[in-house]
Amino acid sequence: MNTIKTEKLAARDFITIGIFAAISLVIFFVIGGAAGMTLVGTVANIPITVFFTSIAYMLLVSKVRKKGTFLIMGTISALPGLMAANVIGVVASIVGWIIAEIVASANHYRSKKALIFTYILGCTLHSAGYTLPMYLSNAQYLIDRQEILHLTDEALALYLKMFTWPMFFSMVALTIVTSFLGAFISTRILKKHFEKAGLL
Repeated sequence: MNTIKTEKLAARDFITIGIFAAISLVIFFVIGGAAGMTLVGTVANIPITVFFTSIAYMLLVSKVRKKGTFLIMGTISALPGLMAANVIGVVASIVGWIIAEIVASANHYRSKKALIFTYILGCTLHSAGYTLPMYLSNAQYLIDRQEILHLTDEALALYLKMFTWPMFFSMVALTIVTSFLGAFISTRILKKHFEKAGLL
């Protein structure tokens, strides 16, 4: 990744962000949907999906290194949470991406390490912010959304046992690990294939 001056987003940049956001959402729904078919996959849905969506994020910020890129991508990635009526979680996730954007913008999107750190920070705050209402509600969140989430009484009973504070902190910690691994591997792939081919 070459060092360049951060500029304002242009119309072409918004189109590029839209394309990569769509790719990220497809990855999210496919991987997240597959993971959601198991109990562990449902609880660890965000930590699992951020590993795979990293390629879309890191490829995007290698092409569009301008203020607002991470924030727009992160906001779009949080919006599917509205399907589960988790408005507070979505707002908290967006706040997390605002903080991550501040970090990236302070570094002018220049350093590869800073971009990796920004992705990790955004994903971690997204994970914590989005799931926090579930844990704070003492399981009432799941009970109120049993129909929306298509949970049987048996599945609900299992989930209620899983949603504990140790599990919350474990999933946040896991997000740090998976987002780091995803971003690190993605940047290595970009360097090996895209940069050598002169595409970045």
